[in-house]
Amino acid sequence: MERFIIASFLLLLASTAAVEGRMGRAAVFDNSMPANHHALIGGDELATACNQVHFRTMCWRLTKLPGVATPRDLLLASIHVASDKAAEAKLRVEEYKARTRPTGPMASITDTCRDAYDSVVQSLEDTRQLVEANKGTDLDLNVQVSGAVTSADGCNDAFADFPDIPSPFAAMQRNVYRLVDNVLNIAVAVRHAEAHQQAKPLVGPHAH
Repeated sequence: MERFIIASFLLLLASTAAVEGRMGRAAVFDNSMPANHHALIGGDELATACNQVHFRTMCWRLTKLPGVATPRDLLLASIHVASDKAAEAKLRVEEYKARTRPTGPMASITDTCRDAYDSVVQSLEDTRQLVEANKGTDLDLNVQVSGAVTSADGCNDAFADFPDIPSPFAAMQRNVYRLVDNVLNIAVAVRHAEAHQQAKPLVGPHAH
């Protein structure tokens, strides 16, 4: 089922990337919701969660995946997809190193990118276990996902230190970072929603 979910999302992600590429960077942060956002999202709780992220089109695409009916489903789906893309990114970096045998700064950069994506996968796996087991505090979850976001930006930082060296992974870097950043914000939205739900007073025939 996880493979099917990820494969379905990757098809949606490809079309999303093409659209966002034409729209430009500024449009990615557009706070407006599409006119048919209820059809895309299928529920106010999911709409609220997607409204908390920076890259909303990616989030809306996740809500269309099989089995995504609640914010917690959305969070787990976002973790699975982001982890899969980070693992793919690590593999691409390793393949690049084997093919080009980089030297000098590029050798150091590719090592940093490989290690960063490996850290993303591990942090997201720890996050998934916390969510599925419903264990840990808000701080535990925040530490894990924040670590994943920091690692997801590690490859960008490595290239930023050497601005004269173009990145052969630029599109991949953007996609991984955006997916992981969305995981963080969806996690925050889910925690807030669940805390609000638990705080609601019980209402029944014996309530005074």
